[in-house]
Amino acid sequence: MSQGDDIQHLVGKPLKTRVIGYLKLAGPGYMQSAMTLGGGSVASCAALGSLFGYKYLWVQIVAMFLGFVVLASVAKQTTNSGERAYGVFWRELHPIFAIFWAVSALIATILWHIPQYSLTANGIIALTDGLGMNLDNTAGRSVMGVVVLACASFMVYMYHSGANGLKLYEKVIKLLIWLIVLAFAIAAFTGEGIAWGELFKGFFGITFLQEGFEGDLALRPVVGALAAAVGINMIFLYPYSIMERGWGKDHKELAYTDLLTGMAFPFIIATSLMIIAVAKTIGPEPGMHNLEAIKDVRQIIPVLSGSLGDGLALLVVGFGMTAIGFSTIITHMLATGFIGCEMFGLKHEGKKKFLFSMLPAIGVVGVIMKFPLELSITASVLAMPLMPVTVLCFLVLLNKKSYMGDAMPTGKKRLLWNVLLSIAIVIMTWAAVYALQSKYKAFNAKYNAPVEVIEEVPVEDSTEEAKN
Repeated sequence: MSQGDDIQHLVGKPLKTRVIGYLKLAGPGYMQSAMTLGGGSVASCAALGSLFGYKYLWVQIVAMFLGFVVLASVAKQTTNSGERAYGVFWRELHPIFAIFWAVSALIATILWHIPQYSLTANGIIALTDGLGMNLDNTAGRSVMGVVVLACASFMVYMYHSGANGLKLYEKVIKLLIWLIVLAFAIAAFTGEGIAWGELFKGFFGITFLQEGFEGDLALRPVVGALAAAVGINMIFLYPYSIMERGWGKDHKELAYTDLLTGMAFPFIIATSLMIIAVAKTIGPEPGMHNLEAIKDVRQIIPVLSGSLGDGLALLVVGFGMTAIGFSTIITHMLATGFIGCEMFGLKHEGKKKFLFSMLPAIGVVGVIMKFPLELSITASVLAMPLMPVTVLCFLVLLNKKSYMGDAMPTGKKRLLWNVLLSIAIVIMTWAAVYALQSKYKAFNAKYNAPVEVIEEVPVEDSTEEAKN
């Protein structure tokens, strides 16, 4: 029975009944959650929590709001047309936009892939430490890289193997996502130390409005959080994951619910819990901020040991890091499989698609890197300028009668869609401009630093002095 047949018994039912039914069919949203909950999110949360405590909790909500709006517009277009987005860009806009989107998504995916292996390796090391084993050496990390790559490749193969493989993959991803949330909930809420008043003010942006922006110190992790929450590779993968499920016009409401429950809620909960866990353990006192962010989220383990014990603290944080990294590795590989097939006009099946899925495998070298946070934030910052152009393309498509037909929004709905997507484009553009300025300043400071000139002091002629 197809997904289209499955949805028919929910048509005309009360909202509560429909939502319950939709939860059973959810899937593509969890794939987006697995992709966005990666090294970039962990890096940004660790940096924000350690530098500023609870002050920037609101950033994750804003970031996911942007992600939800953008992907909801993609879902509306894809379920209506049933067409592959790459081909739509090529036909309805211009081939250059399609190529730009695909190449940018491919490069960003490979760049983001490296820190995922580092994050996964660090998580496994923490797990094995909790079991009394030490794998934090070159040989141990290399073996982990091979094992993780093999397991991820198997999951990708299962996804491509047909309906049963797709269902297995989605069940594994759903389980991993909610276990990630559970792991960081344990880390955040065990023991004492949460400043609930500061947490409330940080969640709703009150502290930020009172104290203002810290400039370059806060810029990179904030922009990194925005970029990691809605990546350009996510936008490429999402419409194809919808089509893999056979979702059409009747599935639009299901797609919105799936994004909300499978992506938005788990992301906001998990990232908020990460910031809380870091802020309450090694963050600054209320009203203060640290001058340097932590390099590795494992630094919160010793602080949690007092309430959890050494072994359990290692297992909780280690599992959370491992699950985040591993789930993101799989979705990155799936994304490059779709990108490769689209760029070369191949069917989305068979060995060629699997081989394209192996393109990011070079990222396995990341297992040797002990601290991926800097690379994760940098990768997110560099990818940010690519987003506004892509979202603008989908905004144009949403307003094209020749493409959307009768499904093109009209009246107040059209105004709402355009306002929300325009807000997303403005915020993404602002973040992109500041990201580029930040990278330029850093580059300029490193390679164009003024050379210190040592003034030459004249030396008196000793022979003249001797004559006198």
